[in-house]
Amino acid sequence: MSLHEASPTPLMPSATGGAHGLDLYAALTVALDAAKAGCAVLARGRSRLARVRTTTKSPGDITTELDARSEAAIFERIRQVYPDHARLGEESGSNAGDSGTSPYRWIVDPLDGTVNYVHGIPYYAVSVALEVDGVAVLGVVADPSRREFFTAVRGQGAYCNGHPLHVARRTRLDEAVVGTVVPPPKWPGMDRYLAHFCSVARSAAGMRRGGAAALDLAYVAAGRLDGFFVVSLKRWDLSAGALLVQEAGGAVADIDGHPDPLHANRLAAANGVLLPALLERLRSR
Repeated sequence: MSLHEASPTPLMPSATGGAHGLDLYAALTVALDAAKAGCAVLARGRSRLARVRTTTKSPGDITTELDARSEAAIFERIRQVYPDHARLGEESGSNAGDSGTSPYRWIVDPLDGTVNYVHGIPYYAVSVALEVDGVAVLGVVADPSRREFFTAVRGQGAYCNGHPLHVARRTRLDEAVVGTVVPPPKWPGMDRYLAHFCSVARSAAGMRRGGAAALDLAYVAAGRLDGFFVVSLKRWDLSAGALLVQEAGGAVADIDGHPDPLHANRLAAANGVLLPALLERLRSR
């Protein structure tokens, strides 16, 4: 199956609830097309990785020229259909669109897992979410290496290439495999993160560090990981993936207890029974 042949979701009626009248399935089609445009940029770039310009933001945190090209391709597709929508991307930052007052905002990570990509490790993704009044209403996490397209529309479930997703049913932390993102080595909260890691690692069946948070959250939605936590990322890393988890029957929460799970991007995710046990370990440190 080619990159552009993946079926996003089963055919369903238009959804407009809670989105100021926007047809969310039409918007999902745009999001998928935009994500595939970003994936195409990354696919072309893999053949010349040795010549790709790389910039170090801080030790362990890098960006490449392909991050920017992927983001440009994604936003170009979105602008063609929704020129007045606001935009937030990892590479270009905030762009208010033409009106500056739109309730719609597209959140894009054009290459989540840049270190993996540069090193030839096939675990990276493109993440596209649409927020309405600050709440994610649709999300796409595209894995070009495996040609998997994870999609969600709020209130309508989560899918991978048209197949429904469901979070894992494990309810005991000592039976759970938990994913995480290790912050860059100079990140100021590293000591607190390591305390979190050790607390969970002493209780869980296993820990996994994949290197791409959006894909980790998609794996929670698919039941491949039982839980996940992160303390050091940004909204563009998490918005689409968090919605996938929720629409697959799971739950997400701010580690410090704020009612908005993405308040500070200190996020934990699991099924509704396992999440309290995970949060207990995280909040004990």
